[in-house]
Amino acid sequence: MKIEIITEDTNEELTIKIHCKEVNEEVERIINSLKNSSISLMGKLDGEKVVIDLRDIYYFEAVENKVFAYLETQVYEVDYKIAELNDLLKSTSFIQIARTVVLNVDKIKKIKTMVNGRILAELNNEEKIIITRVYANDFKKKIRGGKR
Repeated sequence: MKIEIITEDTNEELTIKIHCKEVNEEVERIINSLKNSSISLMGKLDGEKVVIDLRDIYYFEAVENKVFAYLETQVYEVDYKIAELNDLLKSTSFIQIARTVVLNVDKIKKIKTMVNGRILAELNNEEKIIITRVYANDFKKKIRGGKR
């Protein structure tokens, strides 16, 4: 891969062009990374609102009508429903893996197939999370096309 940066005084906004023979797994990862880098969400912790960079989020989980964003060591409440996050983050490295969970596949360290078609994912922060069998096929497609 070759990276070339061109600075011009006439540029009003950042433009990124990818020249490639075909759109393959590596190109998809680069695109997802670029998309993730420009998205941030508001989260609440101890009554204070905080801007959260999407790249720092490991997963979102709905618990008792509230949705939380789980980072490496912190947990923030966010003002979204799981369905809204799933739609908003569809073209990023996030995917719904259970009725109440949307996972960032870029935070996965390793995966293991379990009984009944479920998948166990170990995250970079050593946390383990289950991909339910209902979402397992979509998850497999996502990691084949967008990660590893």
